[in-house]
Amino acid sequence: MKGYEMKYIIPLILLGTIFACGTSSNGPRKPKIEGNWRWIKTTGGFAGTTTTPESSGKQIHLQITKDSIFTYADGELQRAIPYNLQLGKVIESQKMEWLIHNGEHKASVYRKDTLLLMNEQCYDCFNQTFVKMKE
Repeated sequence: MKGYEMKYIIPLILLGTIFACGTSSNGPRKPKIEGNWRWIKTTGGFAGTTTTPESSGKQIHLQITKDSIFTYADGELQRAIPYNLQLGKVIESQKMEWLIHNGEHKASVYRKDTLLLMNEQCYDCFNQTFVKMKE
């Protein structure tokens, strides 16, 4: 290559390297939680109980948009709550994880394939498990 070509190629390579390094994250990947989720179970509380659709007689699902969570019970809208998703220390491990904040409460949120796990951030609170519904 000629000298003038190198003076253009080297800065481009350096610029690409800088951008590649700059995209690494300092925490867990943001979970993709938008969509419709069917409730499978709730566990925890002081007594350590487990509640399911079968034991409660209720079919619950969440519709999560980019800024709100809509909760339906037996097909009827129960509540709509705005939320934001941000990194914070979780009570379970003191590690930085993704938390859903809705004003009063917060819950850690994990997505594992088609499962969504939400753990309320207080001692003796509840953990909820949902499965992704087909769109």
